[in-house]
Amino acid sequence: MTGRKRSGKILNSLYTADDFRTFVNKFTWTFARAYADRAPHEYLALSKVGFEYQLEFIKAAQFIREAGFKAFYYSRPNFYYILDGNYYWTMDDPVENTDLINRAKLSDYELIAGHWRWKGRKQG
Repeated sequence: MTGRKRSGKILNSLYTADDFRTFVNKFTWTFARAYADRAPHEYLALSKVGFEYQLEFIKAAQFIREAGFKAFYYSRPNFYYILDGNYYWTMDDPVENTDLINRAKLSDYELIAGHWRWKGRKQG
């Protein structure tokens, strides 16, 4: 058996952080304009990566889940993976249904007691 167990799943040791880095740098990310004033981030849509990258897209989403950590954005729990100044997450369960991978700049957010907070959030 290849890989190691983590949280009841097999973490595929053949897909590495370098593989993930190569994948995320391969595409042009879309800025999520609808969230610009409350949760600025970018996303990569499964429908935009092309058929030849769909399996790798799912592997990248699985990597986030298995190599990442659990935290909350407001009350919603997700798995997050930090790489090269960004944090990445997906929101679909099961992971095979993932159609978006999101990322945000670490410099725009802070992680406090397991909860992400946007530094630009208006106080009041």
